[in-house]
Amino acid sequence: MSEERVAVAEHLLMIGGAREIPRNCFQAAPGLRISVICRREVESKVWDREDLHRLVILDRETSREEWLSIAQAIHEHDRIDAIVNFTESDADKTAYLAEKLGLRCYSEQTAQWVTDKYLMRARLNETGVDDTLAKRVVGPDGLAKAAGDLGYPVICKPAGGIGSRGISRLASPADVPRAFTWSAEGASGLDAVELIAEPFHQGREFSVECISEGGRHFVAGITQKAIDQDSFVELGHLVPAPLPETEAAALSDTVRRMLDALEIRDGATHTEVILTDGGVRIIETHLRYGGDRIPNMLAAATGIDIQKAWARQAVGHSITAEIEEATRRHLSGERDDFAAIRYRCADRRGVLSAVHGIEDAERMPGVVEVATVAGVGAQIGELTGSLARLAFAWALGATPEEAAERALAAVDSLTFDLEDEPGCRQ
Repeated sequence: MSEERVAVAEHLLMIGGAREIPRNCFQAAPGLRISVICRREVESKVWDREDLHRLVILDRETSREEWLSIAQAIHEHDRIDAIVNFTESDADKTAYLAEKLGLRCYSEQTAQWVTDKYLMRARLNETGVDDTLAKRVVGPDGLAKAAGDLGYPVICKPAGGIGSRGISRLASPADVPRAFTWSAEGASGLDAVELIAEPFHQGREFSVECISEGGRHFVAGITQKAIDQDSFVELGHLVPAPLPETEAAALSDTVRRMLDALEIRDGATHTEVILTDGGVRIIETHLRYGGDRIPNMLAAATGIDIQKAWARQAVGHSITAEIEEATRRHLSGERDDFAAIRYRCADRRGVLSAVHGIEDAERMPGVVEVATVAGVGAQIGELTGSLARLAFAWALGATPEEAAERALAAVDSLTFDLEDEPGCRQ
């Protein structure tokens, strides 16, 4: 894999779907051709297909050797200059293709460390970044033993989990059967179905949004989170988090050391952390920007746009100067708004038949966007993951309180029609 930054790419190979981000790539490199290889599960996230040069859709069972054969065939007839994956799906295949084609990307080792939470824990222990232990879990008996060894309370979760799925907190041995079932069900359909157990860290929860270039890590923002304490699903965010300088510095320093330990050199990352009484604890990190409109809110509030910056980097531009300038403007007070997002969840089970009040909510002071998460016809049940939420609104404000109040007022103004489904318990 080459470490040299090449000229602006003419042909970009994108792995997975990235919704609107390819538009930023086209803007950064006029005349750019984008080829996409993705799995069927993420096909819906491939937008603007008419602008793509080619799109190849594969099923889950396709081997990485076949992925390589397809990429090599494309490369032979239409030279690929750069490769990128704006998501974390198939990060292993992205690294494998990059190495074989001689393109700049993270390594297969880095992809493994990031996408397997057990391996991440081992690496952070080895490098002295975070000494939180983790144990692999097989069966309820294995969970009981792991929890006993670690000491209650503990967390059980999928090793390759996404979207807050399958996270269980165990306070005592009595919680083992319920917790194992919940976590195992949450792992179903994921790329990695193994479970891990680790100590439960208590404190304030944040995410740290970074973009890196050549091993230099820029903290674009710190996000304050509101979490449902039963399901661990995120119900709201605030950016930038109103933190004392000492706490912000501790979070930033820990995440930078983690990125070094995981040998991440380029691209955006989204790292979830807890600020405990004993210091900063890493929960997990991702080879992508944050979800839940965090990058959009960060750009609107501070002027630091990590989506556009990463798109420019992906096609060959250096982004260090623009990130430094955007950060300088924010710190000087030129852009010092706050942005907050709040989600609504159902208070009962049923089938969503209608949503009312979106246009009125959009006209409320400071509101930037109001949208549904669940579509009409969706069966609404327990809060099992991020996709179980109904709708959201996000807003800007001059203070953290104003931004949060505006977002909450907008989403609370919506009304939802839920129809009973035969056999559905209320």
